[in-house]
Amino acid sequence: MRYAALSLPDWPVERARRAAPRDNSRPFALIAPGAGGERLYAVCPVAARAGLALSMRVADARALVPELGVSAADPDGDRAALNDLARWCGRVSPWTAPDPGAAAPLSGVLMDITGCARVFGGEERLLDGLIRDVRALGFTARAAAAPTLGLAWALARYGDTGQRGWCAVEDAHAALVPLPVEALRLTPDMCAALRRFGLGTVGALTGLPRRALVRRFGPDLARRLDQALGGVRETLSPLRAAPALRARVRFAEPLTTLGSVGEAFAHALTRLCALLEREGLGAQRVRLTLYRADGGVGEMMLAAAAPVRDSAHLIRLMRHRLERAGLDAGFGVDLVEAAALLTRPLDAGQTSLDPDAGAERLAAACLMDRLDARLGAGAAACAEALDSHVPERAGQWRSGAAAPASWPRRPERRPLLILDPPEPAEAVAEIPDGPPRRFTWRRVAHTVARAEGPERIAPEWWHLTPGAAARTRDYFRVETGEGRRFWLYREGLYGRETQQPGWFVHGAG
Repeated sequence: MRYAALSLPDWPVERARRAAPRDNSRPFALIAPGAGGERLYAVCPVAARAGLALSMRVADARALVPELGVSAADPDGDRAALNDLARWCGRVSPWTAPDPGAAAPLSGVLMDITGCARVFGGEERLLDGLIRDVRALGFTARAAAAPTLGLAWALARYGDTGQRGWCAVEDAHAALVPLPVEALRLTPDMCAALRRFGLGTVGALTGLPRRALVRRFGPDLARRLDQALGGVRETLSPLRAAPALRARVRFAEPLTTLGSVGEAFAHALTRLCALLEREGLGAQRVRLTLYRADGGVGEMMLAAAAPVRDSAHLIRLMRHRLERAGLDAGFGVDLVEAAALLTRPLDAGQTSLDPDAGAERLAAACLMDRLDARLGAGAAACAEALDSHVPERAGQWRSGAAAPASWPRRPERRPLLILDPPEPAEAVAEIPDGPPRRFTWRRVAHTVARAEGPERIAPEWWHLTPGAAARTRDYFRVETGEGRRFWLYREGLYGRETQQPGWFVHGAG
């Protein structure tokens, strides 16, 4: 396993300076309410060299550095921006997570780069490119790669990264021993306690009996030490799960127009479909991501009603969505990615004796996808047959994201319009099984000229709630003297289920 840690020691201050440019040669600090008044939340390197420290009262800081410039801290904005930066670091690895650090100024990003280095031509080029890109955004950055997450975090903050700003190590023990105890991600109180005992480095801890350390300082110290050395496995909890298949397209010069970005997405989708075909899969959810050169990330999703790996279809959906997605190319896009988030097996062979059956279903699914992409998610729906002989339960509407199924051929006839729920009516009919002679529905009286039926439908006893009446329905297709056609039913068998059967109009046409 290989992990990388990105350290941003001046993250809050540099964020504030990006929003409101200031003179970098003058001391500057962010302040926030605290015990006894406002205190320093973050300080710039110039202020730190002047003797200012975190949590210092603003009045004391100004007494020490009168020319100190201050601004209100924005911790929520810092966390949100760090989350965005972690997403942007997805250009390096799909497994990334923001790291708030042990204190506010110690912010960074953690990455699982196992297997990623070969894409960039090696781990050194990966780290070199990462540092260069982050510094180009205007942030001070250091990075490290190591076989454990804890060691990468420690080296990025306390290791010797040299002029390049990054380092990569293979031997966890040799790299960890000279580091200070703060590199173990311990609380400030525990670090102070260790130093009072003369234990200022990790090497001083590794030579002591483990039981004595646990008895004196608790289990956290031993756990952090084992995590850094690799004795206890520590996994990264990423912002989002890595997609099974993805295709990327990089550019030497950033793309500045959405038209060019669309062409890049089309290229990435074509490559993704080739990967899907190789794996025998089809995609139902595809995420398209653009990485901007200014640190921004834009995303849009493609949903298909059925698993698909037809690049032409996906590209058509992408073009429909791109017009409405509101993506912004900013100062340029230097990387686009197409990732299959939901895949299903998709055989290339014929699955039915009727060669047109599969084609019709695929064509219906593609039509639903296009309607969904053009009109919006959920705007289109398709009818789906259910396994029930009760008319109102025999079908339902499903959104366009669901695969349309073929409608079964049933012998019974049903009207074009079915009312749900059925509407009560008053009818005159022969007892016990005769068709209606006259009926009144919606305050309009009708005289039946012709009738057909009954079609008897028994209740589904397995769907009844305890205590509910289970009554049989006798359906009649009738035509009035004016030529109007209705579908009525009598609820309840006279003398066996009820003494007063009720009448309902359930359909027309």
